[in-house]
Amino acid sequence: MRCYNVHSHGRSGLKSTMTELSLKLLSDLVSFKTITPVGEDAIDYCSSFLKKLGFVCKKLKFERVCNLYAKFGQFSENLCFAGHVDVVPPIGDWDTNPFTLIQKNGKLYGRGTNDMKGPLAACLSAIYDFISNNSPHISISVLLTSDEEIMGSNGTKSVVEYLKSTDEKIDCCVLCESCSPGLAGEYIKIGCRGSLNVNLTSNGIQCHVVNGREIGNHLHNFVKILTTLTRESLDSKISAVFPQSTIELTSIDVDNNVRNVIPPLATAKLNIRFNDNWDFEGLERYLLSILPDNIKASFERFSLPFIGASQKFISFLAECISEAIKVTSTIGTLGGASDAIFLKEITDVVEIGSSVIGAHISNEYITNDDITKLEKIYLKIMKNFNNNFTK
Repeated sequence: MRCYNVHSHGRSGLKSTMTELSLKLLSDLVSFKTITPVGEDAIDYCSSFLKKLGFVCKKLKFERVCNLYAKFGQFSENLCFAGHVDVVPPIGDWDTNPFTLIQKNGKLYGRGTNDMKGPLAACLSAIYDFISNNSPHISISVLLTSDEEIMGSNGTKSVVEYLKSTDEKIDCCVLCESCSPGLAGEYIKIGCRGSLNVNLTSNGIQCHVVNGREIGNHLHNFVKILTTLTRESLDSKISAVFPQSTIELTSIDVDNNVRNVIPPLATAKLNIRFNDNWDFEGLERYLLSILPDNIKASFERFSLPFIGASQKFISFLAECISEAIKVTSTIGTLGGASDAIFLKEITDVVEIGSSVIGAHISNEYITNDDITKLEKIYLKIMKNFNNNFTK
């Protein structure tokens, strides 16, 4: 087997059954320092790879964000694979260079290996296999962005608007996102809870700490309100398709560097992930009704709960996974937001990717087994779509 620039440590060596090509692709992709929203070099790399397979590639730049829409063939059915090349910063303690792929004991380490350069490498390798060894009578498209990790407006959101303006049709889309709570292929993510950001400001009276009891320390009440909110059970009934609604505190800020002054202002940020028991208006009314007069709230609406695909497409994918790796997948909506929020506006979309366990951590990793499974799954989806799936 040809040797590629992948560093291996430990007894196991390179014993993975993943293809030579997916390993090469992942090694190269990890080497690009695509800290969100930077990613043009990785986008160009993917574009060059796809052009050699006969794809027509369109690089789309919106402000400083680079995106790619590539398409093979001009057939009536268009199956799209979507994803992102950007990664979160490699903060924390790393045992090795985050941008050098390291193989050890059945795992591949490096920033982005899990989310989501590993699944992307598996996808590109599967596309190569499909086009090289089959007679396609469907179009295959690839949509990539470099601002997914910040959920920006210049990535997939803008690409979707571009595709709308050009009347480009995508029939079905697989988002190769890290999404499985277990192993790759065990979970098909078909939607997501809604997301509402909440900004709270508590106003009080600045005073010396010795006068806090007499004048009143608004920070004490602010902490009580935040504790109540984060422990609140928002749902009056169980949702049939989504997890329970939750409020998470993400930031508390008091601009005070001394210990003998009670500051006049405190702020907090919260995020609410909500199911189909709620909408934006209902949540905002509820929160405003329980806040005291000295605590003001503002809201940033991000997305409503959604199911992104038809039952026919979901069943098709479950059958493909069963054929490819002999696993019965769980169908659900666990996890965070992804670019499916934007893609659902133009197509059926689901997420099928690696285990989320290794994502976003120091010494991020994906297992060799996950890449092998994903490559088989993506290839089976293309083959079966080519043979017998019509929307």
